[in-house]
Amino acid sequence: MVKSFLDLFVLDLLDDGPKHGYEIMRELKVRTGARIGAGTLYPLLYELEERKLVAGEWNSPNRRSRRIYKITEPGAKYKRSGFKGIDMLVRGSNSESSG
Repeated sequence: MVKSFLDLFVLDLLDDGPKHGYEIMRELKVRTGARIGAGTLYPLLYELEERKLVAGEWNSPNRRSRRIYKITEPGAKYKRSGFKGIDMLVRGSNSESSG
């Protein structure tokens, strides 16, 4: 279930502020209980960057350079419409089962 909406979860995390990949993996584990590996996360981040939903930039405060990702305006719109779609889906299925 988490992997189906992983792009929305990642965008939601980045809406709280810029993060690097390891921070995203750690936050996803805390929030969803699902362990997302680097082999899943980084290809997704590259795809989101290609689609202009996130912007990544290299940051090297010391020797180790990390890529910091932040959500873009199109990414924020995509996230809002994605969660709205999920909300409508959930509400629709709830009203059918209770009616």
